Amino acid sequence: MKKKYKILGLLFIGLLALVYQQLFHQAKLVDAAYLTLNQEFTAHNNEVWEVKFGPNDSLMLSGGIDENAKIWSRHDGKVIHNLKHPYGTPSMDFSPDGKMVCTGSYDGKARIWDVQSGKLLQVLEGNEGTLWSVTYHPSGDLIAAGGNDNKVTIWDAITGEIVKEFHESEHDVWEVVFNPTGELLISAGNDDFIRVYEVESGKLLHAIEAHTQSILSLAFSPDGSMLASGADDKKVKIWDTMNWDLLHTLKGENQALHSVVFIDNNRLVAGGTDKKMLGEVLEYHFGYKDSVKNIVATLWDIKSETILQTITQHNDDLALGCDISSNGKWYATASSDHTVKIWAVE
Repeated sequence: MKKKYKILGLLFIGLLALVYQQLFHQAKLVDAAYLTLNQEFTAHNNEVWEVKFGPNDSLMLSGGIDENAKIWSRHDGKVIHNLKHPYGTPSMDFSPDGKMVCTGSYDGKARIWDVQSGKLLQVLEGNEGTLWSVTYHPSGDLIAAGGNDNKVTIWDAITGEIVKEFHESEHDVWEVVFNPTGELLISAGNDDFIRVYEVESGKLLHAIEAHTQSILSLAFSPDGSMLASGADDKKVKIWDTMNWDLLHTLKGENQALHSVVFIDNNRLVAGGTDKKMLGEVLEYHFGYKDSVKNIVATLWDIKSETILQTITQHNDDLALGCDISSNGKWYATASSDHTVKIWAVE
């Protein structure tokens, strides 16, 4: 009997330790001024899933669960256009010349809008379920998208015709990105693979089993020499784009990584969930709020694999789409706390 009580006591102590670690332990914070909060945008009335800088860095595009994607001024936060959708918009991008934006919606459609007038120009069809990622080719001639129907679609941005479809993915596609020169298209999602396609031929060049859980975010370094991937396995991985060898693995405090953004060729911000697994479950079901400062994002020095700064200034998870301005001076974060924040980059 004593042995039984001893075992139960040890289990209870172990459970208390787990609860403490998951809910009450304060993760190590790293204070620095590499990223300084400059502005907060609060015009959304629900979770914000993505934010993008326009090519001239003066206009912003953001959207999420609410039906209006928004084009707004970075300088004063004034909303210029509400782009009304029948459903929300978890993905979006500016055209390279800044004259149009493309939004991906929960209805499986991508829509092209005129930036100056805010008018809908074209609806791109051919997908089913949510489009989690849409992106313009660097030339502006093509738009790629991926989503819940396990495929990658490329449209002609002018005619709206489908020019290529890739069906190698076995599950949802969460992210598609072109490399800076536009020769390659990279996709990733729930089957844990990164796939590298040649845009012109449509040939699958590489299929990399990159993570042990869903890959939610991809980003190229400014010089195109590295690709970063962030996943539900809590890890950011940095890949050499010459041979696709793994260069670095970064692991911070986030339970899942929703966004990876290169600040420059040696610094990267990775962000995602703001709580440990137990906290996320309690928040989802009971509205639980932590009593500690939660890290939503981490700024990394890639070469040394060291943390330069931690970000705690959101009250909920970081979104799937954060962005860096074209001049590298501003970083934008979108969050489930209904806000977009803009940070000055040092």
